[in-house]
Amino acid sequence: MAIDKPLPLMVGDKAYYSLTSYGPVEITVDVPHATDEDIDLGLEMTVADLGGSPADLDDPAWVAEHFEGLGTREQVRESVRQQVLAMNERIAEDQKLGKCVEALAARLGQSVPPRHLEEARQVIRMRFTQQLQADGITLDQFLASTGTTTAQLEELFDQQARQMAEGDAALSAYAHERQLKVDEHEIGRLLGLPSTEARAVIEQARAAGRYDELQEAALRSKAAQIAAAECSCTYHHETPEQARRRVAQYRQLRREFDRQLGDDGQRHEPGEDEAGFKLV
Repeated sequence: MAIDKPLPLMVGDKAYYSLTSYGPVEITVDVPHATDEDIDLGLEMTVADLGGSPADLDDPAWVAEHFEGLGTREQVRESVRQQVLAMNERIAEDQKLGKCVEALAARLGQSVPPRHLEEARQVIRMRFTQQLQADGITLDQFLASTGTTTAQLEELFDQQARQMAEGDAALSAYAHERQLKVDEHEIGRLLGLPSTEARAVIEQARAAGRYDELQEAALRSKAAQIAAAECSCTYHHETPEQARRRVAQYRQLRREFDRQLGDDGQRHEPGEDEAGFKLV
């Protein structure tokens, strides 16, 4: 049975949260297993991105033109295998940060105010819209290719917004308890900004009166990194059979997505009378 938590102390627009514990969190990280199917899929996608086909890998001249220092199909496949292995390692490590934030959020002693949840929801929706536009697909195409309804999508937005807001709240409480500070020269690194862009972003935030928000975001990032560095982590390795099912599911999703693009390979633009709402 869920227990209603009190709202946090509010001073102006700033909320002050607390955690039930500030000690190291315990998490489990899933490590992908690289199978032959993974390598084959990676090879297909790499060649397709270069405008080629699998048959082109049998042409040493084509391989040499598109893969520096390589000349055979076997060499390209081994290069892709190394990339997949490196990517799997990054996936495992990247999970640590998010899982540590989730574990801290589970210790949150207060509930996030509805207004802050709505702000997080707007961010989630904006990012989703930008991703669709970057991919060059419409909302209707996304829904059809993934088998998702608009109601399910809205529910997903709600879940992600709550997760984001509660994670930010927990990190703020953690940073406050640990008395963490962020110097201006740390902001770019903590927010993953290129050094050439960090100064401009900081100045723009300061000019817009949002420097405090930028610094708070960097502070939460520092808190997450410390929590991840101190966590107790167990690694769960994917079995070969689980990996094969994952690749099969991904291939099925790609086939469905390609079908939605139409037999002529052109992206289908839904008409005004079709179900769903359009991106603006």
